[in-house]
Amino acid sequence: MVHPLCRAEGIPLLGGGGTDLRAGFAKALRARPRPDVVVILTDGHTPWPDTRPPCRTVVGLFARQQGGPSWDENDPDYVPDSPPAWARVVDIG
Repeated sequence: MVHPLCRAEGIPLLGGGGTDLRAGFAKALRARPRPDVVVILTDGHTPWPDTRPPCRTVVGLFARQQGGPSWDENDPDYVPDSPPAWARVVDIG
């Protein structure tokens, strides 16, 4: 879900799995005017874009649930990729 914002009030926070941040980045970067920064709140269970976007990226990374479902629920050994090196990561919790 993509939301332009100037203030944090009124931004819905939804969860539930199945996130693909590549789609979120693509949608955000099609917005006009193009964003100066993309802020993402995630547990990191997602595929990340292969290339650095043309704007700053801040990732609020929530602690991953130990023993919870993984992004690939059919593979118990799955370990999600860490956020890319081009993202500024802030650990939450």
